[in-house]
Amino acid sequence: MKTWKKILIPFILCLLPCGLSFAFDFNDLDVNKVVSGSAKLVKAAVGISDEEEIKIGRDVAANLAARYGLDEDPVKLHYLNLVGQVVAHRCSRNDIPYHFGILKSSEINAMATPGGYIFVTDGLLSFVQDESELAGVLAHEISHVTQKHIVKAIRQANLVGAGSDAASAAGKDVSQYGKLSDFTIQLLSKGLSRDDELEADALGTTLAAQVGYEVNGLRRTVERLGKKESGNAALARFNKTHPAAKDRLQVIDQAIYRHELMGGQRLAERFARNIVKNKT
Repeated sequence: MKTWKKILIPFILCLLPCGLSFAFDFNDLDVNKVVSGSAKLVKAAVGISDEEEIKIGRDVAANLAARYGLDEDPVKLHYLNLVGQVVAHRCSRNDIPYHFGILKSSEINAMATPGGYIFVTDGLLSFVQDESELAGVLAHEISHVTQKHIVKAIRQANLVGAGSDAASAAGKDVSQYGKLSDFTIQLLSKGLSRDDELEADALGTTLAAQVGYEVNGLRRTVERLGKKESGNAALARFNKTHPAAKDRLQVIDQAIYRHELMGGQRLAERFARNIVKNKT
């Protein structure tokens, strides 16, 4: 079996300026205009450009930020973005910017909006146990973006009514958007297709390994999720939006075997230093 020529993760992170933050400035998202791009959602039924996709992502990100609130702990946020950017740099669609944020929620979940806006919850950060597991989750979400899974879901949705709502709601307070605001959130909360989720598992596993992370990072996370499925309130939404753990593990194992993935770094101590010891 061959081994991947891995990027030295500690070396890459050391090269990044200490004061540099890749975090998206959510403060410049005007949540009173969270549906400003909804007219473009209607255009998505016949195809959208990267620019339009990114605009949609900003609108959905604003909805998520308004609904959950953001954990802005500087240590955790900086660390999340360093890991996320290292993984995104190696992905097949690295010509668009990627932004990473933390939602104030105990739910164990991660979400990717169109155009590279990726969120993890506080619950997810408490659930994963090392950097390779976090990188595996982020690689899974980045794969949703590279494969344009959200764009596909938008194309398949009935958006005519949403466009009408957007026109009538223009200029009104965000609280008046009601159904339209909920609709954008539902693009994520209802879950992507089974095939899309399994594809993201396979691609995410491969992507994280290519960067140099231990190949079973995502697998360990999914395996523990499967063991905790029954009766866990924090996993209720997650279980509704993802395939069964046994099916996900099968796809991940196939990817590891097919691409002869092996080795890599777990980096548990660095994860603990930046996440576990900095819980707010």
